[in-house]
Amino acid sequence: MRSLAKLIISVAVLAISIAMAPAAKADPITVRSGGFTLSNLGNDGSGDPAMDRLTGGGRTFTGDVTGGTSFVALLNPLLFETGSTGPNSGGGHPFTFSQLLTINGQTQTMNLVGRIDIDHLVDTVHILSAAPLTFNFTTFSVVVTVIPTDIEGFGCDTNGELHAKFTVVPNTAVPEPATLTLLGLGLAGTAAKLRQRRKRKSS
Repeated sequence: MRSLAKLIISVAVLAISIAMAPAAKADPITVRSGGFTLSNLGNDGSGDPAMDRLTGGGRTFTGDVTGGTSFVALLNPLLFETGSTGPNSGGGHPFTFSQLLTINGQTQTMNLVGRIDIDHLVDTVHILSAAPLTFNFTTFSVVVTVIPTDIEGFGCDTNGELHAKFTVVPNTAVPEPATLTLLGLGLAGTAAKLRQRRKRKSS
């Protein structure tokens, strides 16, 4: 009888382990970036209206992801429009901006940090960093990290791209309370019967 009890307990432990193991199947993902427009970057107020201007176009992409993987994807196609920013605009000018990011219907605000360096011939815009965002779903989570980028403008429109790294983390599935309750009752019943048999044998 003891071997039967051990077998029942082993099967129960195996069932719990399987139920709590993360699924290795692929999950669908849809990512949508809201886009942004930044005007008068580094402008001292006497330069061309709205120049320098950086525009990040919104983008949507879909695919399948598997827990424990990561990939790099385009967040925004960029357009850097340069013009006269005024005689007193030289040097570096920090700026901050934000855009909305939506993954599978869940939306968060991505706050980014940048800097524009104004020179006589070349203006350079740098997107430096952003606080990572974490999106939590039933079977997985996605951590989004912006990849820094630079764009140089030579008095004409310049195209660039802002990318981000998407890290997919599998979530550990938790068995339903009803399943755990039934399993617990079964184990308790088995233990009670074993005690009764031991008492009968000892008496």
